[in-house]
Parts: sequence; C-alpha cells; structure tokens
Amino acid sequence: MTPAVAAARAGAPAAVVCAVPAEARALRRLGSLAVVHVGGIGARPAARAAASALAERPAALLSAGFCGGADPSLSVGDLVAAEVVVDGASGRRFTADPDLLAAAPGRRGRLTTLPRLAGTPQTKLAIGGLALDMESAALAAAAADAGVPFLALRAVTDECRHRLPRLEDAVDVDGILGARAVARRLAGHPREIPYLLRLGPASRRAGRALADGVASTLEGIA
Repeated sequence: MTPAVAAARAGAPAAVVCAVPAEARALRRLGSLAVVHVGGIGARPAARAAASALAERPAALLSAGFCGGADPSLSVGDLVAAEVVVDGASGRRFTADPDLLAAAPGRRGRLTTLPRLAGTPQTKLAIGGLALDMESAALAAAAADAGVPFLALRAVTDECRHRLPRLEDAVDVDGILGARAVARRLAGHPREIPYLLRLGPASRRAGRALADGVASTLEGIA
C-alpha cells in the first residue's frame, strides 16, 4: 500500500491547490474528500499555498486547475493527468505518484510549467509535450520536499490553436488577476477581447470535467 492510499484510508483528506476562484468554484462538490486551497497565478503564489496545505499533513497534494494544450489533439474540456511535470525555467522534472496517476482519468504525458503565458499556437507547439500551466512545478517541488504524494490533474481551456490575451502584467505579486489592469490591457489591445470572451464558456466546460476528474481520482484511492 502506497503512502497516498494508506493516508486516504486512515481518513486524512487530500489537499487540492488551484490558482483562481473559478477553479475553486468548480471543485466545491469535493466535500470531505479534499481541502481546496486557492493560491494565485504563478509559481510564487503556488509555493505559498503548498506550504499552507502541507502544514495540514494531507494524504496527497494535487495541482488541479486549467491548462493550455500544447498537443494539437487536445480539445477544450479534455483532462490531462501528468505523468511528469517539467519546470520550464529550471528543467527540473517531477514524476506523478503511481497510485494517484492510476486512479486519474485523462490523457497521460508531459505538463510543462512556464513563468509566463504561452499565448500563441507557435509558442505552444515549440514547447511541446501535452499541456502547459504556471503552477504545477512549484507544487510538485513542495510535495517532493515534504515526501507527500503528488499529481497534477488539469483541464484544457485553450487549445493549441487558440490565442490568449497578454495579461501577465495584470497579475499582481499575490497572483491575483486585477479587473482594472485587464480592462486597461484590453482597451489598448481590443483585438484581444474575443480571446478573453472565449475563455468564459471554455472555463465552464473545463471546470465540469475537472471536478469530475478530481473526484474520481480521490475516490479511487479512498
């Protein structure tokens, strides 16, 4: 019996860390299966959230949220259960806990964590692998240091072919996307407005898939 299964069967809930409130809202129905933490966008906010989550001695740590597709075969709402998470800044690699991975639905492959959004199809294709995010490597590093089983389970909101608005400068030091900063960016770059509007329905679809996937994973190790 692996640590994730043993801790779950002893009654310890898992810790699930997501970046934004929309992801947390999607995960509300997890109930006693997990404690959900909202860390913020990016590596530093994710690391802070991981420290708080790991202080509670969870059965496992999951990075759960939205991602971009680097593989052109991925569609909005598809789940990615990362076999390996790669820190795009340092090159450090983290492998998933085998029991969590076995219990998880979704496509298997490499998830690359980036310091900035990959906003164009050309950038996503150049990075390669299966999917892209901005937090999972920081969470994986914290889990590895603490000896806690880890899995990144992500749902696609932007396919490889999709463009994203350039909102990096609208994110503050706490990883919060500021509404006024977004409005200023879009006022100066109105061609990006459709990119942002597309993310609304995409996030709702991905959120439903994410909630089902996380619940299935945690029920599978209980």
